[in-house]
Amino acid sequence: MHSTALFEKKVSSLYAHYLLPTLLAMASNSLYCLADVYFVSKGAGSTALAAMNIAIPLYTIYSAIGLTFGVGAATVMSVAEGEKQPKVRNKAYTYGALGMVSIGLCIAFFGNLFVDDFAYLLGSSEELLPLVKAYMIPVNGMAMAFIVNYAGSVILRNDHAPRLAMIATMAGNFSNIFLDYVFVIQFNMGIFGAAVATAIGPVISLGIMSLHFIRKKNTIHLTKDIFDTKIWKRIFSNGFGSGILEISAGAVIVIFNYVILKKADAMFLAAYAIITNIAYVGKGLLNGFAQASQPIISANYGAMHTKRVKEAFSISIQTSLIFSIVAYLLCFIFSKELAALFANNDAALIENASKGIQFYFLSLPFTALITMFLYFFQSIEYGKVATLLAFLKGFVFILLGLFLLVSLFGIDAIWFTVAFAEAFGVLFALLFYKKRLS
Repeated sequence: MHSTALFEKKVSSLYAHYLLPTLLAMASNSLYCLADVYFVSKGAGSTALAAMNIAIPLYTIYSAIGLTFGVGAATVMSVAEGEKQPKVRNKAYTYGALGMVSIGLCIAFFGNLFVDDFAYLLGSSEELLPLVKAYMIPVNGMAMAFIVNYAGSVILRNDHAPRLAMIATMAGNFSNIFLDYVFVIQFNMGIFGAAVATAIGPVISLGIMSLHFIRKKNTIHLTKDIFDTKIWKRIFSNGFGSGILEISAGAVIVIFNYVILKKADAMFLAAYAIITNIAYVGKGLLNGFAQASQPIISANYGAMHTKRVKEAFSISIQTSLIFSIVAYLLCFIFSKELAALFANNDAALIENASKGIQFYFLSLPFTALITMFLYFFQSIEYGKVATLLAFLKGFVFILLGLFLLVSLFGIDAIWFTVAFAEAFGVLFALLFYKKRLS
């Protein structure tokens, strides 16, 4: 798509142009996450599934770093496009790439050097430690590939290549699903095999993304000027909200794991492991609705086309809200069927997970709204508000809800905590939005 289309083409058509490939990529992301759960459950058992759930926050750390630099750099790139500042676009791209590669290499080295400490930090018990380490070591080793891959699709989307971003993401994800089957089921490699399969995926995705630059379809280029502190500040300001959002998702898993282990049993934790992975699907798809609007909002904000900015945001809100309501109804109606996919014919686990699904996913409409608001504030370089909002809903309101609900109503009330936190987040988002664009 030619860049002038961002300022001239009908907004709803533009949104569809970005949304469809973004959602397909996110859906394939979700499929590979569910495949991990399915194959580990079938091929290694519920103990390995619980161990994998301990390690899952690794991905939120990687995605937090990737999206901090990816969304941060992409927002600066698109705003600069609207302002017709190509040098700023190139700086933003270069700085984002430099930050991701540097941090990814550090995590790969130190993450495995201190893998035991890292596992305990994520909430591993002595009993689960060998399995948690078996999963963490291959995944930590490919930290840089994971981080760059999370950001790569965002940057390609902002360089007018949403279809290639989709193809690259889907290729990596489907290779992961295939390799899960081969390593876990056929070769009987257990949780280690699932980790190796997952670690190979982003390498394949990045190889395909590189075609954008090899074929010289790119409008962004690396630059030697890496000392512009204003650009660094803009990247961190714009992207930090996404980073906090991702980190909070991982923190919620760690906190919930801790509370469940203290107040319930391994069965309850296994049920939560199932719900966590289904929730990852919903979260990813809702991020897709938000990310699809970001290039449109940012570019038109830079060009001072306020009406188009508001229209793009309104469309993203409406479509994501409709999707979230339909998704919740399906989760409610088919809760037992969803649970049975991952419970390996364990009737007690199916019953526990089914009840949790019906309650936990009441949060979906609130998640849709808060996600759209957060990405909107980042897209218009209102980064401090996005960061504050992500921190409030991801930490403050979660901890408040956890303390109040579980203290008053017992461990089953943990399923309502996310809905509680995100509902309060939406209220604050509305206040910030009214102040910004009233």
